[in-house]
Amino acid sequence: MINIPIDSKNIKLRDTHIQKIYFRILRPLIRKRNSIPIVRIEYQLLNWIILNIKDILIGDVSTLRALISNYNNLLTSFPIVSTFNYKKLTVKDLETILEENNLNFRGNKKRDYQRYLLQNRTRVTCLNHILTIQYRDKFYEILEEFFIKFYNDKWDKIKGYDRYFFVMNHNLQTCPYCNRNYIFTVNKKKNRLRPEIDHFYPKSIYPFLAMSFYNLIPCCQICNHTKKDKDAFKDNLKSPYEMNFFDFKFKYKPKNISFYQINKNKYVEERFDIILNKTNSVETNDEYFKLNLLYEQHKDIVLDLLLKKTIYTKSYIKELKENFKLKDDEIYRFLFCNYLKDEDLHKRPLSKLIRDISKDIGLI
Repeated sequence: MINIPIDSKNIKLRDTHIQKIYFRILRPLIRKRNSIPIVRIEYQLLNWIILNIKDILIGDVSTLRALISNYNNLLTSFPIVSTFNYKKLTVKDLETILEENNLNFRGNKKRDYQRYLLQNRTRVTCLNHILTIQYRDKFYEILEEFFIKFYNDKWDKIKGYDRYFFVMNHNLQTCPYCNRNYIFTVNKKKNRLRPEIDHFYPKSIYPFLAMSFYNLIPCCQICNHTKKDKDAFKDNLKSPYEMNFFDFKFKYKPKNISFYQINKNKYVEERFDIILNKTNSVETNDEYFKLNLLYEQHKDIVLDLLLKKTIYTKSYIKELKENFKLKDDEIYRFLFCNYLKDEDLHKRPLSKLIRDISKDIGLI
């Protein structure tokens, strides 16, 4: 819902990120790869990771999507005879592979199928979903050692660059997914508190992105646990780094024409709805984080704004601006305890709701 800007501060933190972790991850990868025969699939996987390590660590969201596509292609690019769990396949699995590749063969024993596939390996070009799952599981085991364990166990041991430093230097005050909860960081010797860090593309599915800068999103506990390990790549979830402020827009819709009467008894929650208009590109975001349902619980905020519209007339606001020499964003902050500029919306919860509704009812 709230954009995370890629500004000079963000770029500086990104540069610190790769400076601190690049060789700590790369060197073990190279040592492991060099210990494996070049014909092994493990070698090919690690070599692909090494060749793309910079993009993996600091590539933007579009780069990460391209890497995921390449990774998924990698899962289906190896010949059947070199699969890790080849011996664990059942006869039914092997028959399915033969059928997918238009190979007519019927054997009496499992080893008959294995021997036939070995002899005809150049004709086996199609891998079924069983093999893809097996590769994914094996790839996870390999990559877990270098990326997930680094995230879980080693990151916080880097002097001057731990997870507290990471979230604190993002300078985000509220959750970018919902803009409903503060995500302050307290980093003192005996008192340390920080927001959770979401892997936008889950590390359980894409383990090589466990330490990717633009895949790590500081967020509130509610959003992180709501999102869980859903496949954001498959579901086309839009990252906060790609979010536009016009993707979501709040409006209020009165249910009764008398709603505009000055009598404050007319200002009751049952008389209006909060409408969340959204572009097609963020439909999944609404589904993931239940934004429409959650913001329906904030009708009291909209009621306050409607009452303020009655109290703070345009002439009154003009008088305040002239007497105190206040700019538009300053008078808005003074009257509504909120921020007007896009780049400041992350500083307070519900700021997007308050600004959108204020504009919608003509307060600003």
